[in-house]
Amino acid sequence: MSYSLIIPIFNEEKTLATLISQIETLNDKIEVIIINDGSDDKTKEILKNYHNFKIINHSKNLGKGSSIISGVQQATKNNIILMDGDLEIHMDDVIKAIEKYEATSNCVIIGSRWNSSKKAELSIITIGNYFINYIFNTIYKTDFNDVLCCIKIMETKLFKELKIKSQRFNIEAELMSKLALKNYNILEILVDYKRRDNRNGKKLKFSDGWGIILEIIKIKFSKN
Repeated sequence: MSYSLIIPIFNEEKTLATLISQIETLNDKIEVIIINDGSDDKTKEILKNYHNFKIINHSKNLGKGSSIISGVQQATKNNIILMDGDLEIHMDDVIKAIEKYEATSNCVIIGSRWNSSKKAELSIITIGNYFINYIFNTIYKTDFNDVLCCIKIMETKLFKELKIKSQRFNIEAELMSKLALKNYNILEILVDYKRRDNRNGKKLKFSDGWGIILEIIKIKFSKN
């Protein structure tokens, strides 16, 4: 199987070298596409030193969703791997996800940062995650542990068929909602998660949760 690994980043100059070192441990047949979403730090300059990856530079910050869509447009492999570039999840878990994907036919693999036996550390953000997850499962009659986890693997053509439009963080909600409506076979795999806070570059805010909830509801009841 062939893969395009799509990683959106924004202002990651402090951790970019570590991310690159993890990427370099992957099979060199995996196409790596890094989308620099209008960073105003030294991210763009650092990326100039690497020539083994496809680099997409947005002239301004367009959002995570826009970055993923840009990456998929440049992907040449049959399958895509979506992953954040913030080091909250290690590249080793990408390898585990690939192994699970290849062992199961006609499925989408999504990461899960917690499950019934592994609980998240309690915080406002994790409470928000649990609440959104509950709403999603209630509306779509599913039983996912973590619909907002960033790691996902699927066929490139499937992603394109979903006609994703979200430009910002609600892309996870739109993607999962449309997959749920299609009753697609979605398998969760537990990943090791090390959450960072706003002081260390966390971009997602508690207020973003309302946009995510609205996206879940909108997709469910959309006439399209």
